[in-house]
Amino acid sequence: MEFVVITRALDSTNLPPAASIALAKQTFQMVASNQDSRIKAVYPFAGERAGVFIVDVKSGDELQELLGSLPFSGITKAEIHPVGSVQSSLKSIEAAEKRLAAMTPAGVR
Repeated sequence: MEFVVITRALDSTNLPPAASIALAKQTFQMVASNQDSRIKAVYPFAGERAGVFIVDVKSGDELQELLGSLPFSGITKAEIHPVGSVQSSLKSIEAAEKRLAAMTPAGVR
């Protein structure tokens, strides 16, 4: 299952700035070297201490393990969104249209 994970640096940590920078650098070096094939893409946000990861994992537990393995996990917060397909969205919309049509009184269309 694919997830979009938006990470943002915490505003305050107990670490010195140099340590925070080192953890961020280690994370990006890890991603750049493709050490974990579950990370499909990473896009840092320009001008922010934030970015987005696209990850492919089998479960919530695996997602937690992956995020916890990132060096900067202790100095960031994550917002997680499961990703569906366009085909699945179309199927849901079509089902909603059918339900709506079934509720419409006869002769009103």
